[in-house]
Amino acid sequence: MAELVVFKANELAVSRYDLTEHETKLILFCVAKLNPTYEEPTEFQRTVKFTCSEYANFMELSYENAWGRLNAATSDLFKRSVELIYPTGDVSKRIFNWAEYAEFNRAEQSVTLVFSRYIVPLLFHLKRFIKYNLDHVKSFENKYSMRVYEWLLKELTQRKTHRANIEIGIDEFKFMLMLETKYKEFKTLNRDVLKPVMTDMNSYSNMKLDIGKRGRPADTLIFQCELDKKVDFTKEFQEAIPDNTHIDKPRADSEILIQDLKKLLLSIEESRIQPNSFEYKFLIDMKSKYELNGSFSWLSPKQYQTLTKILAKYRHI
Repeated sequence: MAELVVFKANELAVSRYDLTEHETKLILFCVAKLNPTYEEPTEFQRTVKFTCSEYANFMELSYENAWGRLNAATSDLFKRSVELIYPTGDVSKRIFNWAEYAEFNRAEQSVTLVFSRYIVPLLFHLKRFIKYNLDHVKSFENKYSMRVYEWLLKELTQRKTHRANIEIGIDEFKFMLMLETKYKEFKTLNRDVLKPVMTDMNSYSNMKLDIGKRGRPADTLIFQCELDKKVDFTKEFQEAIPDNTHIDKPRADSEILIQDLKKLLLSIEESRIQPNSFEYKFLIDMKSKYELNGSFSWLSPKQYQTLTKILAKYRHI
């Protein structure tokens, strides 16, 4: 399966919501399958369809376990909401659901999820956002670990650094995670939330984390975090995703591209051609998205240039 990358607006990374571990992983899997470059996505473009086998393989689950989790998580997802809090301005709060429609296909053993139109500004045509590989968080065992990872990534992104001590008041931290009425004592918060988060981060992710406290009684948390692999924040994070200036190539051009793409993939399968790992993953991803959209009209200029360059490279081999 091609690499799955999550794009989220900064506001969503610090919004208030309470999802289970399985619901969170379902949402992230679906978000990673969206094309975030659309400026005004249609319902079709905010729709994700995938099979149980695909989900099971990526999450490293048994087929039966994956199907059960998908059924429960998708159904319960419609009971959850997202809250955006605005400290200033006329609007103080916005509340909406993650998705507006879901469908399970018995014959195909597939799931279709349509994201809510109200969440579009937080997932598409982003200006300030976080970006990460889903592999970094898919093995987390605590439902708060993914929330904390995204929040810390947002802070590092904004500071354009790979390592920092990030402080937050305990009350503010609990408010973000919708824990205002829980964990009155630091020791229970530390035992049930902070330590499991540190274990997940240090065991599975690309971020190392240690959490300290300040105050008597403790009123401030200090997150000492560092990304394993250095990232060019200026290039990868701070620049806005390009405008949705997709090349409207005629259908005939799409058909030529997909024919060339399929021929190349066949040559790869027969071991007549050996592309590098990036090229292979990119080609698989382009084929999958073509099959979902029925054409290549959604390609960004950069994607179109990359695809045609790879096809030209191997055309005469």
